[in-house]
Amino acid sequence: MKLLLIFSLLLTTLGLCHAGLETIKDIITDPVISRRCKGLLQERSEKLQVQQKLNSMLLRNQKLQDKLKPQQQVSKQKLKLNRSELKNNLKLTSIRIKAMEENIVRKGCPGISL
Repeated sequence: MKLLLIFSLLLTTLGLCHAGLETIKDIITDPVISRRCKGLLQERSEKLQVQQKLNSMLLRNQKLQDKLKPQQQVSKQKLKLNRSELKNNLKLTSIRIKAMEENIVRKGCPGISL
């Protein structure tokens, strides 16, 4: 008897949860907004990939500088120049990513997780 009561309460609770999920799915979203948001999020993910590549290049540059012999002055100068350019590009990319995130929030994209 108790098992039957618990089972019926469980089914009722699951039915209410399922009904709640159906109402969430029924919310109408504007397709133009979702396309625009997908585009903005795609641009942001591409910039994040560029940022990761720049970070890995900086690490590789540092390892190369550490492995250089003292006699290789020209190579060392080129690596230092390259490192400064990479740092500048990384800072610029970080600024652009931050601006993109602000733009995404300003546009009001639903269900965003940054």
